[in-house]
Amino acid sequence: MYKRIVPALCMALLVGLTHAAEAQQFDSVRRASGSTNGRITSISPIQVVLERSGVSEEIPVNEVQYLTFAGEPRELTLGRLNAFNGRYEDALEALGKVDAASIEREAIKQDLEFYKAFCVSKLALGGSGSIPDAGKQMYAFETAGRNSYHYLEACEILGDLFVALGRYPQAETYYDKLSKVEWPDFKMRSGVLVGRALQAQNKHAEAITRFDQVLQLNVTTPEANKQKLAATLGKAVSIAAGGKTAEALKMVEEVIKQADPENTELHARAYNALGNCYLKDGKTKEALLAFLHTDVLYNSFPEAHAEALAQLSKLWDKVGQADRGRQAATLLKDRYPGSNWANQ
Repeated sequence: MYKRIVPALCMALLVGLTHAAEAQQFDSVRRASGSTNGRITSISPIQVVLERSGVSEEIPVNEVQYLTFAGEPRELTLGRLNAFNGRYEDALEALGKVDAASIEREAIKQDLEFYKAFCVSKLALGGSGSIPDAGKQMYAFETAGRNSYHYLEACEILGDLFVALGRYPQAETYYDKLSKVEWPDFKMRSGVLVGRALQAQNKHAEAITRFDQVLQLNVTTPEANKQKLAATLGKAVSIAAGGKTAEALKMVEEVIKQADPENTELHARAYNALGNCYLKDGKTKEALLAFLHTDVLYNSFPEAHAEALAQLSKLWDKVGQADRGRQAATLLKDRYPGSNWANQ
């Protein structure tokens, strides 16, 4: 049996390595449906042009997950993959080994600078770095990379950083840039982000208006449906803030029911919203279970995880498990030392 398995494994590894070597000879566009190899001839904030066998394909940026480039440094490939999977510290370690001065192709240089700024920003937003320093780095990319396919993503992250700094008008300016393109899902994403910024200012009536505008759009693509769920959740949070927790709970439970299990950010936000609704109703055990969902199942989203840990540090004590409360508080300070939740 083993004699048959080992050669098969060796063959599989050989094929995989051969395909990897072949892929390095080409540029590649990664979409949800898979990768397409060819030669990238043009990049802009709204489309990537890929040439294959003399035929050019215009690929909208909202379909692109990431690009890889022929001849790019191996460390960039590894860093990008780690960043895409949320392993930001590992990504920065790999990206830091790239000799930027040796890179001649401008698109590869831009990719390197974006992913460095992206990872630093994500860590800072999660409470593991300086928000102002991350903002400076991302702003430098946004200024120099206005022809990059990462441009709109950079604008969104700058908006997030401005929200974290309490500079809401600047955040809304950057979020609004997403609404200027023709894709409905980006317009909807812009509305959700502005709604959340309004919530951070306790402007819940205005936030509900924004979320309703998203929900009223007659678009049913998978990405549009994802944004509608995010808008529904945002609206529920603002409704709960106004005291209508029963209505909000129904909305949050429906979001959890419909959301893709792999959409960890939405689930983390939803279970935290559920927990906050229960807290308003004085239901300690139900709130604890909701925040525990975020802690155990959706802890890859740092901002929501930090909130869940902060709440759990108090809720465990209320149910007579002070040791677990202290453990949650310690984990919060160790993992997210710069988070507002760790400093409350």
